[in-house]
Amino acid sequence: MEELTKEDLRMLFEGEIYLIKEDGNESPMLTSEVASIIEEPTPKPLQLAYKGGNAKRIALIISNDADEFLNASDETLLLNILKAIGLSLEDVAIINHHSIGTDWQEQIDFSKAIVFGILPSTYGLTTDNYIIQHHKEAKWLFSDSLFALANDKVLKGKLWVEIQKLFA
Repeated sequence: MEELTKEDLRMLFEGEIYLIKEDGNESPMLTSEVASIIEEPTPKPLQLAYKGGNAKRIALIISNDADEFLNASDETLLLNILKAIGLSLEDVAIINHHSIGTDWQEQIDFSKAIVFGILPSTYGLTTDNYIIQHHKEAKWLFSDSLFALANDKVLKGKLWVEIQKLFA
């Protein structure tokens, strides 16, 4: 019986084919071919970690390099803002920009994003804070940081007016 060649096997099978000599060593001719076919693994994207349930597809983006998400005072303020508009932690996803950057956008379904303390230019927008912007099939609202809001009634008022528009 005639022995099958490498080309004969490729016509019969899809995918990678490895020829093994009877003594257990790979064919030296095939080794260089296999090496040229093997590709470097592509790096996996960072796994998105967020706090909350995202039931209403609302992303709240913060930037905190000291905590995983929020410190106690910022979390209290944010939960009070949510409560004032009839939302809870289960309705939103709190995402720490400091740990993921802008890569989170492809990993979570959202229709609204409220961004605290991050410049709009970071996301490719040329808007000012406290102006609702449509971008990538979502409504975006940029605000000062939660820390700045906690200490400034004027900024809280600006945010409150725009949040009411955002959820109208």
